[in-house]
Amino acid sequence: MSAARETRVPALDEAAIWQEVEFGSYEADLPLWRALAEKAPRPILELGAGAGRVTLDLAGRGLEVIALERDPDLVRRLRSSLAERGLPATTIAADLGSPAELRLQGPAGLAIGPLHLIQIVEGSARPALLGRLAELMAPGGTIALTVVDESTLLSAGVASTQILPDMRELDGWVYSSEPLWVQVGDDVLTIRRLRERVSPEGEMERVVQDEVLARLSPERLEAEAEEAGLRPAGRRQIAAGPDEADSTVVLLEVPA
Repeated sequence: MSAARETRVPALDEAAIWQEVEFGSYEADLPLWRALAEKAPRPILELGAGAGRVTLDLAGRGLEVIALERDPDLVRRLRSSLAERGLPATTIAADLGSPAELRLQGPAGLAIGPLHLIQIVEGSARPALLGRLAELMAPGGTIALTVVDESTLLSAGVASTQILPDMRELDGWVYSSEPLWVQVGDDVLTIRRLRERVSPEGEMERVVQDEVLARLSPERLEAEAEEAGLRPAGRRQIAAGPDEADSTVVLLEVPA
């Protein structure tokens, strides 16, 4: 009998892999985070840091960063990446859906929520999260939260059948993530992707992945923030390019 062919296992865990494939090359928001961080008192708090796309960029510029992430695999990956680069950022495993459990050693001067992080938090937990962030921030500090600009959804590439998939080759494996469609419901946005991976031996696996975001307008977010004791402090627009919807960053200020 012939020996069974052994398929090599990817070196990275699944969560870190798909973070890298789907978001690793996204840079449209980085200039804004850099500009806000360079003017803000330290430290900078990143909410939902994932595998470290933003944290690694800011820490690499000599900024003091605290990265919050709920997925333990992503926390391990971020810690490993920081160690490889010799960067001293702090990582904390924490679930934003349980805001009462969030703890910091001291107040942050700026908190950022990239990639529509605030829309992943369940609506029932969002007011409590905003209130807890107000408590964790230094007086006069800024909270910057990103929401989807729904006015650009229909013209974005995610609504097109011609968009090319995001692709990466990692440890001999080839990964592909193709946005199929965006469904706009009464309360949520559902983004469907087709994920494929091909092993070094040529075996293909396919899975359909749905990402569900709460629909949240800048106006509603500002109103909820005011109820939590924060003050609206302006908005910034992020133009993501022809293949993705744009984003609006809502700035919120902690009263001094």
